[in-house]
Amino acid sequence: MRCHFKPIAVAAVLIGGSVPMAGADTDWLERSKALMQHAQKGPRPAWLDANPHAANAKALALETLKHAPSPQPFAKPKRDQRRHYVLYASTSLGRTGLLNLFEAAAGRDDVLVVFRGIRDGQRVQEFIREIHGLAQTLDAQRVPSIELDPTRFQNAHIQVVPSLTVEEGDRVLAKVEGVTDIAWLEAQLKSRQAPDDRVVDLGVHGDTQAIAELDLIEVMKTRMAGIDWAAKKREAQAHFWQKAELLSLVTARQDRERLIDITVTAPRDVVTPAGQIIVRQGQRINPLSQLPFTQRLVVFDATQPDQVAAAEREGKAVTGRPVTYLITGLERDQGWQAFNALEERLGQSVFLLTADVRQRFNLEAVPSVVEQDGMHIKVREIAVAGHD
Repeated sequence: MRCHFKPIAVAAVLIGGSVPMAGADTDWLERSKALMQHAQKGPRPAWLDANPHAANAKALALETLKHAPSPQPFAKPKRDQRRHYVLYASTSLGRTGLLNLFEAAAGRDDVLVVFRGIRDGQRVQEFIREIHGLAQTLDAQRVPSIELDPTRFQNAHIQVVPSLTVEEGDRVLAKVEGVTDIAWLEAQLKSRQAPDDRVVDLGVHGDTQAIAELDLIEVMKTRMAGIDWAAKKREAQAHFWQKAELLSLVTARQDRERLIDITVTAPRDVVTPAGQIIVRQGQRINPLSQLPFTQRLVVFDATQPDQVAAAEREGKAVTGRPVTYLITGLERDQGWQAFNALEERLGQSVFLLTADVRQRFNLEAVPSVVEQDGMHIKVREIAVAGHD
């Protein structure tokens, strides 16, 4: 058995008592975003597409970004533009009343059951379990569609339950209170027409109850107003660097150069949609012949002053090609302060070394410089005064 709750725009933030962050002070958040957006900047060889220099930071930044404010936290969900019926419900109707209401909507895809929100002190998940348990008493093939959507209550001006409406999109065509019988409503509408597209309001034709649940939007606003956003921001900032995976490499003990041959053997024919063979199975190809690696990667441990100085020298020594700085270490207790100071010193963005980059270029020690040399990738390790 299942109770179908369609997704709504306002409910998700309250599940589990979690609320998104809000506020204008997002400088630190932009720095997190930059860590995972670097891969989208500028052209790069297709074979290097899996090298964003920030993939590990991406997951951590996403964890931080989940606290970010939604641009439209109370956006209305998309409405069904077809003519359909909406039964407005509340737990104040009691078990028997709700079962009768569910029965009226059972097995019909043009009928929707809607609740306004949750009771005071209740969680959304608790409410869903409660309604789901009640709906399980119906046959699995006849469980009605159920939504938790306060905006419908607002749009139709629903003050009591049960209420029944005929709607098309956001437009309410007819409304009656105290009735769940759709056939009765249709019979009444046959003899009534509303001038100037106004709602056909049939008034009250049965027993009604007050709505037991709070407006979910108002609950959200209240909970958000009671949160210390500055504290949340500080917690998220600290959390990023506490959880960031910094891949440690040994310090280079001597200057050393290594050449990496990235030639690959095609495991099968590469064929265009027109059937033309571009690469034959078994053919050896060096991607650098078609897609040169135009960058200089400088990899270093930012906790070591000698390595920072070496990285700065290597970055400034090259002209005519972009430089990308990748770090294997950072003073975690200083977090963003140390990170921003490093970027200011180097004069450009800094990214975290990721496992795929380390493996791709067979990095063994830092500081290292990675760049193209002829038809090979050259990895140059630099001994610095501060090595062990």
